[in-house]
Amino acid sequence: MDKLLFSLIAGLLYPLAFAPWGWWPLVLVSIALFWWSLNEASARQAALRGWLFGLGSFGFGVSWLHVSMYQYGGTPLWLALPMTGLFAAAMALYPALLAGLTARLGRHSMVFAGLWLLIDWLRGLLLTGFPWLYPGYAMTDTPLSALAPLGGIWLVSLVTVAAAVALAELARRRWQTAIPTAALALAGTLISLLPLSFTEQTGEPIKVALAQGNVPQDLRWQLTQQDATRAIYADLTGQASPGSLLIWPEAAITEFYQDARPFLLEQGERMNSRGGALITGIPWREYGSAGPEYFNSVTVLGGGQGLYHKQKLVPFGEYVPFQEQIRGLIPFFDLPMSSFSRGHADQPNLTARGLTISPFICYEILYPSLVAQRSRNSDLLLTISNDAWFGTSAGPHQHFQMTRMRALETGRWLLRGTNNGITALIGPDGKVRARLPQFERGLLEGEVRAVSGTTPFMLTGPAPTLLLALALVALGRIRRHP
Repeated sequence: MDKLLFSLIAGLLYPLAFAPWGWWPLVLVSIALFWWSLNEASARQAALRGWLFGLGSFGFGVSWLHVSMYQYGGTPLWLALPMTGLFAAAMALYPALLAGLTARLGRHSMVFAGLWLLIDWLRGLLLTGFPWLYPGYAMTDTPLSALAPLGGIWLVSLVTVAAAVALAELARRRWQTAIPTAALALAGTLISLLPLSFTEQTGEPIKVALAQGNVPQDLRWQLTQQDATRAIYADLTGQASPGSLLIWPEAAITEFYQDARPFLLEQGERMNSRGGALITGIPWREYGSAGPEYFNSVTVLGGGQGLYHKQKLVPFGEYVPFQEQIRGLIPFFDLPMSSFSRGHADQPNLTARGLTISPFICYEILYPSLVAQRSRNSDLLLTISNDAWFGTSAGPHQHFQMTRMRALETGRWLLRGTNNGITALIGPDGKVRARLPQFERGLLEGEVRAVSGTTPFMLTGPAPTLLLALALVALGRIRRHP
């Protein structure tokens, strides 16, 4: 029973290592406790302990999901809470798989560290993926984050897990099993301290402005709010400095582009006439042989060109799986704009003010490989979002922390425009250079520069780190405990 309790406690500690709390040493403590709880467990016992760890970490770490269902999705609290719990229980199957396989393959620390990475990678793929709370994100403000240009979040995570299990083995005086993971953690730490640089800033600084309209989530989709929303963004546009690249957030105005086209073109021309450009998130409608299709999109209005349709859609938020069977059961399955289609994978980047810009809408910025691939020929990264769905919870802060890792992985400036926060300018080193307070209307102005060069992670993606993880599993299997 004590090992079951330890697994649950370890899981509950895990989210505290991430934003908004940011107690990063707890990620090491949590993983070490989880690893310790698997000692002498059978595969079945280990799987149960892993599931409890996952239940604690996801149940606490993504408990903010109920906010969108209850406060904005019309789902009663008595139903929103168990639905969130059910999601956490499903996500807990991943650490259950990790623990069960570790026990079956010999309970070596190398097996555990390698499998952790491989299963996290799998979690980011299956059923559109849920790439949330990878251990490396807790290290965003530590020296280990310098590994991101080399191997992305995957290498940072692998070294983090290796460090945690090595510390646990050293604490138990199991020197022999501690050596491989300790060596990996030490090597990663030493590499992170090297003055490596793969990209460089070029050209003159370019003025940017990010508009945060702070339109209340419970009002923004109402038809009676449309004129007021237009006025808000027109006013913020008027405040932008001449020559600025102005960003409006995801679905800044809750109308299809085709319906709001005269207003949007007018605002784009306002910026263009002052030597600037406007980029906005906007719902998009197209008609094909099969009828209308709807997209969550971002487009350039004056001072450049380009249109991008979101590829990675959020289940139940932007599309409803099995919609013929479940639409109408509860209001949450009938949210506004929940019938989007996916954009094609080969869409070109945007151009504005002489820059080539890689756009990512909301959830997409969480996919390291997608960002790395689309950023190879870009000068700048842009992500627009609407985290108002999650209120004052930890969700927007976690999302923002993960966004910063994409700047580190690509060595590029990243603009993040949102409806009500967190709107920010992020430097190529992942540091926040400027940001607006949450839940306030305002315009964030600053300067960025184009970036040239390609990081190793942009060239290779996760493949080298995944191969290293596989090698750890294989070596750990050979040296498994009796």
